[in-house]
Amino acid sequence: SLCHTDVYFWEAKGQTPLFPRIFGHEAGGIVESVGEGVTDLQPGDHVLPIFTGECGDCPHCHSEESNMCDLLRINTERGGMIHDGESRFSINGKPIHHFLGTSTFSEYTVVHSGQVAKVNPDAPLDKVCIVSCGLSTGLGATLNVAKPKK
Repeated sequence: SLCHTDVYFWEAKGQTPLFPRIFGHEAGGIVESVGEGVTDLQPGDHVLPIFTGECGDCPHCHSEESNMCDLLRINTERGGMIHDGESRFSINGKPIHHFLGTSTFSEYTVVHSGQVAKVNPDAPLDKVCIVSCGLSTGLGATLNVAKPKK
C-alpha cells in the first residue's frame, strides 16, 4: 500500500535526496529464501515488512518503554543493508538504494530478518499489509499520545 511517507521522500522534501531508490514500506509477502544464520524464518512464511525492526539483542529491544532498536532503527539515509551497507538492487550494474530497510515497491525485496513479522498464512496479505505501518503508527499515536478514555 502507499503511505504518505513514501511520497514525502520521493519528493525529497527536507532531506538529502538519495536516488535511484525503491520506495515502499507497507506490504505483505511470502519468504522465498533466507540468508545464512537465519533460523526464525523459512521459505513459505507469510510476513509483513516492518520499517522499525528489532534485533532482539540491544537495550532498546529489551526495554518495555521503547522499540527503537539500536541496529534497525529508522534511517532514511541508509541506502543498503545493515551489515555491509551495500544495496541488493541494481540495474545495468549500478546500485539502486533501499528505503527504510524494506523497499516494497518491487516484486522481490531483501530485508534484515529483524524487519519482518510473521503472520497467519490464512490472513489475506492484500488486507493485512496495512498493519505494517498505517495501523501500527496510527494506533500507537492514538493510544500513547492522545490517550483516549476507556
